[in-house]
Amino acid sequence: MHSSSSQARDLPVDEIGIWCPVPLRFHPAGGPALDEQGRSWAIRHRLCEPDSVLAQANIGEVIAAGIPFATTDAAIAMTCYAYWTFAWDDTQDILSDNLGEAVALASEANWVMYEPATAPVPDNRFLSSLRDVRRLLETSLPPEGQDAVRSEHTCWIGGQLWKAALQQQDTAPSLGEYLRMRWQKAGTGVLAAYAAPAAGYTLSSVELYDPVVRAFSQAAFLPCLIINDLVSFFKEQAAGQAHINIVTVLAARHQLSTVDALIKAGELYERLVALMLRLQRQLLSDPRPAVARYASELPYWLSAALHWTSSSLRYLALQRASTTTAVNVPVIAKADQPLLTDASEPAPPSYPELAWLWQYAAG
Repeated sequence: MHSSSSQARDLPVDEIGIWCPVPLRFHPAGGPALDEQGRSWAIRHRLCEPDSVLAQANIGEVIAAGIPFATTDAAIAMTCYAYWTFAWDDTQDILSDNLGEAVALASEANWVMYEPATAPVPDNRFLSSLRDVRRLLETSLPPEGQDAVRSEHTCWIGGQLWKAALQQQDTAPSLGEYLRMRWQKAGTGVLAAYAAPAAGYTLSSVELYDPVVRAFSQAAFLPCLIINDLVSFFKEQAAGQAHINIVTVLAARHQLSTVDALIKAGELYERLVALMLRLQRQLLSDPRPAVARYASELPYWLSAALHWTSSSLRYLALQRASTTTAVNVPVIAKADQPLLTDASEPAPPSYPELAWLWQYAAG
């Protein structure tokens, strides 16, 4: 990551260059077709209005790029589920000052996923639409895949509440606690569990939660979350918001200026991408065919996240709104090489809470 204003050591930052060694590839159905399916489904279930930012967020584009090898039914189901999660995420932000109501709604949502045959809660658009999206998931995934996604969905629901709790604390969390929360809150565990069954092959629970595979999954998805945090940081600054993110956590816990915290976040991003590539090389020669295939396909989420975060109206709408403010939302540019770190460096970065990931990288 670099900034054209970084030498000035102050904001605004005009451009962020992000190293992405993974090519962009799309599902044969195409992002627009998937998005139309998900968008229409979300509008029909009253999760958003046709002219809302969410309805124009082009979520089908990131799904098409993230799971290009999924069956079409599984890609459509995930697009609908993604629309549901974004609508839910926005509502949880609104409820963040009322944790009691948020916990009650979260518990009802978990009940829907585990007990779909029970009588629905009347007049709740989130619970009725979740029942329907669970039906879509069940028709496109084998039973073991359904179980893994359902379990990770429950973790995701908990991550939403975890963020709300951290948001109300007087002191910033450690980097480790923040990233543990962020993993759950972003639903990346769901995406990891979805990858194999959506593409028509079986990655057993033993394989999915194998320590090396899990380290690879986190090394693949944590950079995606940092990309999102960087863009979210600028859009929230522009909107006058103060959400917790990796920049604010690094600044508060390590007594850094905003620009120095941005640089540290960029360094961590590059170190994680380099680790992902090392772990991928190991797993591509794994004797378990499903693990090797998972290793070849999961990194597409990195290019998907970079492409979508830099092009979705969910962020660009606030970029336009920010033109009269003192904080610019930067342009995201893809870089072919790391800009801040040495990709061949084998040692973990100086964050003890993340060192465990590097212990699984051979050589």
